[in-house]
Amino acid sequence: MEYIAGFGGSLIQLLILGVIIAAVVWFVRRRIEPGVDPGIGTLERLYFYGLSFVAMMVAASGAALLVDYGADRAADKILTRVIFSQGETQLALGLSMFLVGIPIWLVHWKLAQRAVVTVPWESQALARRIYVYLVLTVSAALVAIGLVSLLRVWLGADTFNGVNLGLPLVWGSLWVYHWQLMDSETDTGHIVDPIRRLYVYVTSWYGLGMLAAGAGIVLGRVLLQAYDSLFATVLLVSPSSGIWNDLTASGLAVALVGGLFWWWHWHRVARGDAGSGLRQVYLHLFAILPGSAAVLVPLAMILFRVLQLAIGQPDSPAADHFRMLPSAVAALAAGIGLWGYHWAVVRQEASAMDGLPAARRVYRYLAAATGLVGLAAGVVILLVAAIGLLEFLGEKTLVGAIWRRDALALAVSWLLVGVPLWAYHWFGVQREALAGGAQELIAPPRRIFVYLVFGAAVLLVLGNLSAILFMVLRDALEEALAPSVIQDAKWSLAMVLMAGAVSVYYWLVLREDRQAIASTDQGPAPAASPPARKAVIAVATEAARPLILQIEARLGSPIRLWQRLDPEAGTPDLSDEELDDTKDRISAAPGDRVLLTLDASGVAIVPFRE
Repeated sequence: MEYIAGFGGSLIQLLILGVIIAAVVWFVRRRIEPGVDPGIGTLERLYFYGLSFVAMMVAASGAALLVDYGADRAADKILTRVIFSQGETQLALGLSMFLVGIPIWLVHWKLAQRAVVTVPWESQALARRIYVYLVLTVSAALVAIGLVSLLRVWLGADTFNGVNLGLPLVWGSLWVYHWQLMDSETDTGHIVDPIRRLYVYVTSWYGLGMLAAGAGIVLGRVLLQAYDSLFATVLLVSPSSGIWNDLTASGLAVALVGGLFWWWHWHRVARGDAGSGLRQVYLHLFAILPGSAAVLVPLAMILFRVLQLAIGQPDSPAADHFRMLPSAVAALAAGIGLWGYHWAVVRQEASAMDGLPAARRVYRYLAAATGLVGLAAGVVILLVAAIGLLEFLGEKTLVGAIWRRDALALAVSWLLVGVPLWAYHWFGVQREALAGGAQELIAPPRRIFVYLVFGAAVLLVLGNLSAILFMVLRDALEEALAPSVIQDAKWSLAMVLMAGAVSVYYWLVLREDRQAIASTDQGPAPAASPPARKAVIAVATEAARPLILQIEARLGSPIRLWQRLDPEAGTPDLSDEELDDTKDRISAAPGDRVLLTLDASGVAIVPFRE
């Protein structure tokens, strides 16, 4: 019964997901594909692809269960040992899911494919692209899980289970089929589809994360073994001691699978996509920023342990005190690799971007905010330790019990990490704002950062002032007011002092920004309204599809292809300058509907209306 209940719950979840996908497709299509629909229609398209997705998920899940069952039974005979399996219940569930899902998928997928043959423009439909790349995303994630588990078995970190074979075999087959399908429908050497681009960078991102995490685990294990052999006294040898154990094998499996996924999607598929905005977001916000965090956090841990040993009061011998060093160094090495490699890529591809990329601007403000948090934490801890020096006002200062040297070590660690990070990025964006003028000063990332920091600092001041006032009034009304109230309120006092300084500084920044904007021709010129998207239809032969995709990439909106039945019309050969000129002519054409005719003589542009 639990299998039936689980199957029913999974089916309901898939149906809900299908409804959500349909709503998203309908909303997005209305925004980016206005005008006449030359295909089979939105509702029919959503019906075909929505049912195909749900049915395929059910059928593939059933097939994975069947492979799991068969692999377990084969392993029972080959390995002559009992492997945990759900038996005939699993077999019945897998068969029912597969036999129900596969015919529904075949019927609806056949209808969708027939529509593509009848109306070639259907291969460019938004619903079809979302369907295919959603399948690729789900399949790739499940294949990664299955390959990691299969490698763990091969490396001796786990025992065999049929699911280790079912996931990569079934979902890998689906991935290969749909990837080849999209490749056959995309006759271009670079990414032009934003949905394909999103899939590529999402998969590259988690593949990169798996590679970094797995490599960090393996390196940390090696360094820990070397550290223990040099400094630690091992009394008993456990099965998990030594470099090679289940953790090392798991880390190696994760690194190998993640590295494969990242290499394929980043170095093969995303190659040559330097001008993409999404690529810049990936590089700055999902690679460089996490890489910098992976450097700064272990660096702060190492600094704290060193300072704690030098000026603090460690509660363990030096060998045990620094036993976290191998793990921290491994994380530090992984972070340096992430940060350094992607920063080199950004510098190499900088010529492909005009001016300061928006993603880089957001990254610098996020990095400045991260450094400011570290700076603020260090200042607060330092102020609390300083206030703690005075336990009794007007009497002899008691130092020994109050001065927390560990707190001083922690404060200095935060400051050594936070101050350079904040200063480098903040004063860097200040120089860019000075050079960029009003347009840089009114950029949304800058305004959001400055107002959020100023607002958060003001709220911290008000909240902690209220806490201090409450403690003073409470003791005064109870006739117990004494200098010791300072000790009770020392955290709030430290927060008020730190947040007050931050709020004053960023208030001055806001005032300077307003003055600079006002001094440039009475403020910035109003931003020009973006050009209205046009519904563009191209009448051309199938051989002109790569050229249409290039025009579509420059135009920033989809172009519908109406296939000519006279192949002798030919295809124009346009240079990059001619492609740019074609884009400008389309944008300048009157009205919101444009018809393109492409033949050997060139591209004719005809604005029309219904």
